[in-house]
Amino acid sequence: MVLVAAAALLPGLVLWGKAWQTDEPFFLAIAGRILEAPGDPLGFSFNWYGRSQPMAEINNTPPLFLYLLAGVLKLTGGGEWATRALFFPFDAAAAWGILGVASYYLKRPLWPTLAVVLGPAWMINLNHAMPERVMAGLAFCSLYALVVGVEERDGRAYWGAAALAALAILSKINAVFLLGPGLAWAYSRGVPARRVAWWGAAALSGLAAGSAWSAWAGGGAGGAVVSATQDAARLLSFASSHRARAMMAFVGGLSPWMAAAAWALRPDRRGAWVAGALSAALFAPGFDLVAGVSAADRLAGAVMAAGAVIVVLSLLRGGRTGGRPLWLAWIGAVVVLQWLYWSVLARFILFLLPPLAFWAAERLEADRRGGRLWIAATACGVLLSAACARVDWLHAESSRSVVENVVVPAAVSGRRVWCAGHWGLQEYMSRAGARMLDADRGGWDEVSSGDLVVVPGANSNVLRPSRPRRADTRSFAVSSSIPVRLVSGWTGEGGFYSSAMGFLPWSLSTEPVEVMTVVSPN
Repeated sequence: MVLVAAAALLPGLVLWGKAWQTDEPFFLAIAGRILEAPGDPLGFSFNWYGRSQPMAEINNTPPLFLYLLAGVLKLTGGGEWATRALFFPFDAAAAWGILGVASYYLKRPLWPTLAVVLGPAWMINLNHAMPERVMAGLAFCSLYALVVGVEERDGRAYWGAAALAALAILSKINAVFLLGPGLAWAYSRGVPARRVAWWGAAALSGLAAGSAWSAWAGGGAGGAVVSATQDAARLLSFASSHRARAMMAFVGGLSPWMAAAAWALRPDRRGAWVAGALSAALFAPGFDLVAGVSAADRLAGAVMAAGAVIVVLSLLRGGRTGGRPLWLAWIGAVVVLQWLYWSVLARFILFLLPPLAFWAAERLEADRRGGRLWIAATACGVLLSAACARVDWLHAESSRSVVENVVVPAAVSGRRVWCAGHWGLQEYMSRAGARMLDADRGGWDEVSSGDLVVVPGANSNVLRPSRPRRADTRSFAVSSSIPVRLVSGWTGEGGFYSSAMGFLPWSLSTEPVEVMTVVSPN
């Protein structure tokens, strides 16, 4: 347990100081409001999708994480390193939880657990101040308690698992995946149907509590979920072919052990050919949503997906193992929810990786193979995670840098400054006094001659001019010699934070990490 906790801690000591990134500013805004007006936590408007909207209409996050974050901000004052560091107990709990589950079914659970914890999906996502971090700590401990409760007929552990599941759902609705193992697997292990049903009801109390809080706060979490899904359904990236590409590529590309497992499981020739053919067909040009997808990205996706398909087919065709029913229930629940979700995300795919890793490890142990594989796979995972984390750091830091070097000096000189993007850039620019472009107020039409507009290249919901305008521009490019891109803004398919940006978790590319363009209309 000490080793897996250290494995979760050491990357965090470096990554906690990263600039705010992706959705963190959204949650910081609500937490800040809670500190100011705890009785009206959603009673403000926020520009997150290119226009100012009531937070009560766009927030779909239950309250547990939001209030925890508010308490942390009260203690830290909002510093990046300290704020993220105070969530470490959830990181340790998540690592201990999956180690505990693995220990029930594996003779050597340590290295498969480390292969998951030190992979890029875990290392990057579970060092952000976002709900998935709290959800992981509670959800994985819930699964461990569930295994203990069912396998050892321990009532306290069984009902403790339901309580932890309720809290996990109260931090992030996606934790309803716990109902898969909590209901299907528990029933298959002989737990009486009535007891299983009560477990499910207890777990879903977290959803009921979150809905009650949302109603009290004036929000409509359910409506926000429906609205986000409807908006996503209108995007090209919601096409079934694109999401299927992304799901398979994310699973294979975020688990460096997958390629080794695909070889070690020794699939028959027919299975390997089927996996290769399916992957090649899925990444054929005919399924591209836009023109210009590079052959390198298409090939990378096919290779990532092929490894995942080979492992899954080999596991399904292989002999039964003690943990197989649990792994199937766990995997099935996450896959269904991820498919229904508005986008494929690395921070949700990470909940799919532990059961796949443990199932593969259990199969290999049954054949008395795989010992050194997991050590090598963990080492490869560390290398990939380090490369991804470095590039991710540069992308995040570009927002803080452009504010320090451009926005602050402009504000001092009395010039108005506008922000055309979101994510961490929005947080730092708003702190420096910049204004957000708002489509409902005319967008770029509000910008006057002499104003400055900062336009990011690899960002979310960037508001661009609706018509050509004469302007002076300066660009600040951030580059890296590491040929990995998690967020592609130009030619690549890197979509680590959302498959709406690309079907790969990371793209092999040398394109800029970020380009900040400063526009001054004439």
